[in-house]
Amino acid sequence: MRNYAYRARNLTGRIVEGTIQAKDSNAAHDQLTEDKLIPIEIRQATESMENALFRMLFGRIRAEDIILFTRQVATMLKAGIPIVQSIEILREQAENRGFKQVLIDVSRSLTAGSSLSESLAEFPRVFTPEYVNIVVSGESGGDLVKALFSLAQWMERELEIRTAIKAALRYPIMVVIALILAMIIMVAFVLPRFTVFFAKSTVPLPLPTRILVTGNNLFQHYWPILLVLVISGGVAWWMLLRNKSIRLMIDKMKFNLYLLGPVYTKIVVARFGRIFAMLVRNGVPVLRALEIAPSVVANAYFKQLLVNVRQTIQDGNTIADGFFNEMPIFPPLVTSLIAVGEKTGSLDDMLDQVVDFYDMEINYTMKNLTTMIEPVITLVIGVGVLFLALAILLPIWNMSQVLTNQAR
Repeated sequence: MRNYAYRARNLTGRIVEGTIQAKDSNAAHDQLTEDKLIPIEIRQATESMENALFRMLFGRIRAEDIILFTRQVATMLKAGIPIVQSIEILREQAENRGFKQVLIDVSRSLTAGSSLSESLAEFPRVFTPEYVNIVVSGESGGDLVKALFSLAQWMERELEIRTAIKAALRYPIMVVIALILAMIIMVAFVLPRFTVFFAKSTVPLPLPTRILVTGNNLFQHYWPILLVLVISGGVAWWMLLRNKSIRLMIDKMKFNLYLLGPVYTKIVVARFGRIFAMLVRNGVPVLRALEIAPSVVANAYFKQLLVNVRQTIQDGNTIADGFFNEMPIFPPLVTSLIAVGEKTGSLDDMLDQVVDFYDMEINYTMKNLTTMIEPVITLVIGVGVLFLALAILLPIWNMSQVLTNQAR
């Protein structure tokens, strides 16, 4: 059963609001009508304050918890254990207190007569829409075990890719952070001691030293203004990202980034292809799958392209034509395999081949990404260290030259 928030008119014409539990929105509408209310608006309720507070207190639910849960449920169902008993067993074994509470509510919903997909859909922050839809396809197709095993494999691969990206970017991020910390230490602690000494001399300061001295003065005397500017810049950037046209432009630029653009494209294509193939294999219609699959890709430009693809197919064109005409970021290999899969009735198998190929490419790229970035990192470190060294050593060298000339 799901929770629905509603606005309705009673027999006296007053507007009343509240929440109701029902199987779906139609059932909620019928229930309100039976209660002599005229529905105005019915929408699925968001997470309650109680659940949100519980989640904050006991921490977030990790992807590893969901993967383990999915595999365990599939294994128990395969062994013939009823779904309610399976959830009860996993609830007792759960170590994450937040996830344990979720399983308690899922078990309660199952006992009340809801299906597994309906019970999981009550927790959209834990079980994503694509997760629930694949469970729905498994329930309707009669092969829930296969659908759950496919889900677990998909989530494991997604976790592997995220872990590989984090590992590849860890080194350059640490180097940049170390360089920034070195600059802060130089400006805050080292440079002030030299500034007094430099101020007493008549020797003109070189440009790097003047830049650091100016930065030091700004931080010391105007740090509240700088803090306000940084916060204002962050808020302005956040507001810009909320603008649809600007977000589309930024997301489109991600595919054209130097060095990282091709990698990003491969990851997006692989993520979409993996979930799209799984949905089609489990009996979800192509148009419905094109509504669900984009949710796994956090890119507004890509989602907009898929909307165009779906509209093209709805207009009577083939799936291959939709992707060929409306998806310019897809390489010809992908659209060719989609066309072959559509003609032979093996679209999911062709998409699997695309995903396998790009997975191999992503693995190779992730392993060599650090090597590819190293020249850029070395250049950044070299420029940073040279700037700091010149800022400190050049004025000392100039003053020693002056003192030497005076001694002569």
